[in-house]
Amino acid sequence: MVQKGEKKGHFWEKVFKNDLQGMLLPIALMALIGSINIFSATYVGSITTDTGLLGYAPRHLGYLLASAILGVLLYRFDYRRLQNTKLLTWIMGLTAVSLVAIYLVGVEVNGARRWISLSLFSFQPSEFAKLAALMWTAAKLADKPWVKPRFTSMIKPKKGLSQKEVAFGYIFERVRYMCYMLLWPIIFALLTIKQPDMGTAVLIIGFSYLLIFLSGFEKSIFGLSLMGAIVVGIYAARSSSYRWERVVSWFDPWSYAQDKGYQTVQGLLAVGSGGFFGQGLLNGTSKYFYLPEAHTDFAFAVWAQEMGFLGAIAVVFLMALFTYFGFRIANRARDAFGRWLAIGITILISGQAFFNIAMVCGMLPVTGVPLPFVSYGGSSLMMNCLAIAILASIARRGVEGVKPVGTKETLPSLREETQSRFRPNRTVEPKLPGRFVPPSKR
Repeated sequence: MVQKGEKKGHFWEKVFKNDLQGMLLPIALMALIGSINIFSATYVGSITTDTGLLGYAPRHLGYLLASAILGVLLYRFDYRRLQNTKLLTWIMGLTAVSLVAIYLVGVEVNGARRWISLSLFSFQPSEFAKLAALMWTAAKLADKPWVKPRFTSMIKPKKGLSQKEVAFGYIFERVRYMCYMLLWPIIFALLTIKQPDMGTAVLIIGFSYLLIFLSGFEKSIFGLSLMGAIVVGIYAARSSSYRWERVVSWFDPWSYAQDKGYQTVQGLLAVGSGGFFGQGLLNGTSKYFYLPEAHTDFAFAVWAQEMGFLGAIAVVFLMALFTYFGFRIANRARDAFGRWLAIGITILISGQAFFNIAMVCGMLPVTGVPLPFVSYGGSSLMMNCLAIAILASIARRGVEGVKPVGTKETLPSLREETQSRFRPNRTVEPKLPGRFVPPSKR
């Protein structure tokens, strides 16, 4: 019962008191769903493998615990240090070296060389390349390399230059800006696509590309570059037989249900057979050696079959809730780098979720894109936790105010923040930057 004088909706006001709390809650629930789903999807495999009676669940929980610890440590780190040129160069260099090391000491699994095996564990460098690429692009966007363009118009005459030279200079200058902001994402994507892993390569450069678009970059140049990217993507797909087979089977998977369209068909059957309420937890049938990669790429299909439409919508709702609070954190960031990095991380997590769910439901070709916090995978889980930690750090400093980087300051603990003991000191919220406007037109 609601007590006299108590505000209606008091419980939800406590739950979503601040952006940090609102962002962490759906992530925690997604991690819980993932742990349950991985157990359900893999315990059957213990019959024929040595994974144990609990399947991959204990190993997943170990990855989750280790990733959470690293996330808490990174949460205390001042994210603004990541914009430092020296540190940023080191991160880009180490990421590139790890991607090159794949070709020298990488482990091949199912025809793909994507993992580096260490004594206790293996990791996938391309997963961390997604986050590194966004760091670079966000840092360059914050630096505003186009603040003083030489050419402000493609048609406006310029003394001493012909109309052709003006048009060429205008286009070249903006293409140079874009290539500069996409320098390391392009390098990472080229190194990743050779593993081969075209899906991850597209995400590495695609999310950074989208970040540039959201910054208000020239729409005409962006449109032309997008058309060029589509042409390159089609060429890359046609250059490999297995990639093109996935595209062909995507248009008509039922005609290839026994071979190249098998994964798509089994995913659709799993999702469709769940009905409204599902077959019940642990009672799904597709995981009985029908659905390939039931605990990784097609984890959502297992969950939708067992929990039905309601369970599937719950996952979509949680991801939408995270996206909402992620953009709120970006909008309230106190510096440009934090704003763009927060937008990039939000797009990274929610974008991967969109691609995975769309793939499972047959709306996109089959790619190796995991569902964040639901699919099994140590490298993916760790990368996502690190990204969430950086986003939490941005949210934390978004309300405590701007102080010089490196300043020793007393900041509230995670427990204090989630209990809403910390209050913002400002009343005016910064707005997202608008479209790029040359200085001459301001």
